[in-house]
Amino acid sequence: MKIPDLPDVSAILNRKIAEIQSRLPIKMKTSTNKVSFSEELNKATASAAVSGESAAPVIDPSLLTGNIKNNNSKTKYPLVSGSYESVYPRLSQLEIQELMPRINAAIETYSKAYGLDPKLIRAVIKEESGFQPFALSTSGAMGLMQLMPGTAAGLGVTDAYNIEQNILGGTQYLYYQLKDFDGDLSLALAAYNAGPNAVKQYGGIPPYEQTQRYVKKVLSTYQMYQALEDN
Repeated sequence: MKIPDLPDVSAILNRKIAEIQSRLPIKMKTSTNKVSFSEELNKATASAAVSGESAAPVIDPSLLTGNIKNNNSKTKYPLVSGSYESVYPRLSQLEIQELMPRINAAIETYSKAYGLDPKLIRAVIKEESGFQPFALSTSGAMGLMQLMPGTAAGLGVTDAYNIEQNILGGTQYLYYQLKDFDGDLSLALAAYNAGPNAVKQYGGIPPYEQTQRYVKKVLSTYQMYQALEDN
């Protein structure tokens, strides 16, 4: 499906500033001139990257066994009804391409830090958000790797819509699922999607249609990325 271009980037930026200002590391400045979406996004998160907010935080041990991905407890991040497009605009393909160097750099950096294949992280992002940095699911999962508020907090992620923080957090979370399930990728992906408790309860991939479909799609995309690299 072709994703339509945003009609007025400046207007969307102004609306976004009002909606997520409290989640951004610095105040964004409004402008009456039309600007590049990625340029404003880079400005808004540059200070966080420079100040070291992307450094690996301390992991909450409960993430290894708790069902945090499905946590619906009250947090400072409000859950919304309906698809994330109703609150956060979907970026155009051109805007995503403008951000891909930054996304790819974060994938390479953090996958290497945790000994994971960057193609795997890329496959998870593709299935989780379609590379939409401001994706917000109906259950409250946020950003590129769809971190739930409880998961993000436990991982030390202070801004789930920051590209580097989100990818760092998601990569860490997947790494710990792989560690917890003895390197079994299918089980780790199921735990990433449905929570580790569900995987342990059923002794394998839970009988949830969404989770089973998710695992198959991520593995298929991962294999596709591997094949593309080999060619």
